[in-house]
Amino acid sequence: MKLQSKYLVLLMMCAIISMNAFPQKNVTMRMDSLFRSLYQYGEINGNVLIAEHGHIIYKKSFGYAGFEHKVPNTDSSRFTLSSVSKVFTSTAVLQLRDSGRFSLDDPLIKYLPDFPYPDITIRHLLSHTSGLPDYGLYEELIAKSRDKIFSNKDVLPSLRIWNKPLSFKPGEKWEYSNTNFSLLALLVEKTSGMTFQQYVQEYIFSPAKMTDTYFLTDPSHSKDENRVTNYEFPFLYSTQYKNVDSLKKYRWRLFNASGFVGQGNIMTTTGDMVKFDNALYAGKIIRLSTLDEAFTPAKLNNGKNTDPHLGVAGTIGKASYGLGWFIFADTSAGKIVWHTGGQPGSISIFLRNITKRQMVILFDNTFHKSLYANGVNALSVLNDKPIAIPKKSLTQGYSSALIENGVDAAFCKLLELRADSIHYYLSEDDMNEMGLQLLYSAAFDKNHQLALEVLKLNTLLFPESFNTYDSYGEALAYAGKKQEAVLMYKKSLELNPDNETGKRALKRILNGGGAF
Repeated sequence: MKLQSKYLVLLMMCAIISMNAFPQKNVTMRMDSLFRSLYQYGEINGNVLIAEHGHIIYKKSFGYAGFEHKVPNTDSSRFTLSSVSKVFTSTAVLQLRDSGRFSLDDPLIKYLPDFPYPDITIRHLLSHTSGLPDYGLYEELIAKSRDKIFSNKDVLPSLRIWNKPLSFKPGEKWEYSNTNFSLLALLVEKTSGMTFQQYVQEYIFSPAKMTDTYFLTDPSHSKDENRVTNYEFPFLYSTQYKNVDSLKKYRWRLFNASGFVGQGNIMTTTGDMVKFDNALYAGKIIRLSTLDEAFTPAKLNNGKNTDPHLGVAGTIGKASYGLGWFIFADTSAGKIVWHTGGQPGSISIFLRNITKRQMVILFDNTFHKSLYANGVNALSVLNDKPIAIPKKSLTQGYSSALIENGVDAAFCKLLELRADSIHYYLSEDDMNEMGLQLLYSAAFDKNHQLALEVLKLNTLLFPESFNTYDSYGEALAYAGKKQEAVLMYKKSLELNPDNETGKRALKRILNGGGAF
């Protein structure tokens, strides 16, 4: 008995030594288990790369770059960064500041005399505290010029046509706006004497050796065979992933707004993002002291840190915003800075634990919204922290019952799946997206009635969300039920008085128009 005990102790010691001797292998296996489970659950279609101390410890491609011909995603697949591109804009601006071209507290009007808001500084733009409008700035102009591709040269004229007060006094609040970073691109051009694309290529992409990265506005890359196609995630009524470029509802974003730079529109690979990460640590493209400045929470006029309250920041952890970067408040695993990106059919997240020199980059060309949380999960695996067990959205099971068996059967199915909280989760965004897809993309009898049912149910499931009432109002207006639509938009604005899209939709309906 004693001999057996000695052998057991010896075996346990060998196992512990083995795990300690090969910790990277253990992490890689856990990472692979995480992402294979996510793929099995239908929660990722794209590329993953995890690095530590500049070395890649996990790299994998999942699903298809092109569903029509079953073209797989590979290491060479190029994805759109969307708003992750803002970290390059921030880097360019801070490089020029370091070279003495301007001060961050200079008013933008000093360099762009036609800018109509004299109190907004460069720092306000970098920290999203300007009070400027987002893409809503171009809404009416796009409606009048549906075949026009807007670009940065349209930003200043559009602001003069807009001619409205800012949402708040500069520095008073934090509010995300793509307009901020398009203006910063104009500042780079004005103070460098180069186009924004030329500047970023020469002073960021080239020194970082990012040879697989380019701007979507560059016509020489229009036939890039490694560029992925972006798809709308399908629910039951369609088993086909639809190319978002073919969907009318996304045309304004993917066509009319495709000429902007600074705020997005950069294509790259996971491999090139590792090169960028390494170049930042090496101080090849920007001073390390300047990065510390960028990774410090920006202050509001009242002396408090910026407190992002929209979108991703509230869903994956409390954060503040620095100069082009989000910063997690939780530093128990190290200081983590990051940025996310998203547009129709594409979503991405770039995370950097700058204390431990860890990096996570995830791309998805079917817009799985769980990608952000799973990027954080990957960092948790790296730091031996517990993660949530992957679950499946119950929305597809609900939609299947809805189409095949009707409203009552679908409701019962929803209750059944919701009770199985170990394997399923209820997502407001997924329910909302399914309802809007039924409204605009489906083509079968009663699809509009079913869309109304889904969006109405979402207001009951998430009664404190302004967006559920906004979407239900949109669907009611689409169905010609304008009186009911007005009530829903008013409820949405009661919950969120800053819902500018809702304000404009309500105004149009009250003036006799539709929701769009």
